[in-house]
Amino acid sequence: MSLPGRVTADELAELVRNKNRKPGVDYLIIDVRDEDYKVGHIPGAINIPAHEIRERANGLVQQYSSVPMLVFHCALSQVRGPKSARIYKEAATEALTTAEPSSPLFNQAVNVLTGGFTSWVYRFRDTEPELITEFDAELWDEEL
Repeated sequence: MSLPGRVTADELAELVRNKNRKPGVDYLIIDVRDEDYKVGHIPGAINIPAHEIRERANGLVQQYSSVPMLVFHCALSQVRGPKSARIYKEAATEALTTAEPSSPLFNQAVNVLTGGFTSWVYRFRDTEPELITEFDAELWDEEL
């Protein structure tokens, strides 16, 4: 099993900006933050707190097996995001042992957003605020 890959904020933003690409179909962003999710998030992201990933991994693999690219992240993508991506990838690898050879899961890319939501905010907060949904600048500044 290979480790999850990495994507930069700029690479992920290209997907998010592309109106021909749909979250949950062409890519899926999985934000594994807990309470810090309330500060804001990436458009189209789903929130599954990191502490739920292990128990939900098999169901997530089934639900999103046809999505070609998954991107996990937390605040900094140093612990929760990479660990969640690894747990998902382990469950996907296990599912591949019984999958049909034509399963899209064989070609699914599992990635981690380099620098997490923090890098996303610093990259786009002032230049493209539409790339941050439900952003609460006051809460953001309190958490720093």
